[in-house]
Amino acid sequence: MDDTDRYAYVFDFVRSVPVGKVVTYGQIADEVYAARLTARDVGTAMRFAPRDVPWQRVVGAKGYLPIAKRSPELHLQQRRLLEQEGVAFLAGDTYRVDMRLSQWLPEGQSQGSLFDEGTT
Repeated sequence: MDDTDRYAYVFDFVRSVPVGKVVTYGQIADEVYAARLTARDVGTAMRFAPRDVPWQRVVGAKGYLPIAKRSPELHLQQRRLLEQEGVAFLAGDTYRVDMRLSQWLPEGQSQGSLFDEGTT
């Protein structure tokens, strides 16, 4: 399987993320079963995303916006696009999405926490 095929799976998954929600690079790597991917592979794929792929909905671990390291302008653009969609950011942190409120989990999955009751 060449990179074009692998990237197509990534792009299809990102297109399925609802407006107002985000996913992480690692989450995409775990969810795309048709291709073996790492979070880094997903990041590389997103550099080549077609215009119809909502790239802004892909964030780093713990909600960070790693694009800020590459370009302050792209960071501002990503944040603006996410805010327009209703994505919540942590108070006082311009670089982190509030993942408890804004992370999308495909149907049938739940995000557990060590601090949730009944979680072991």
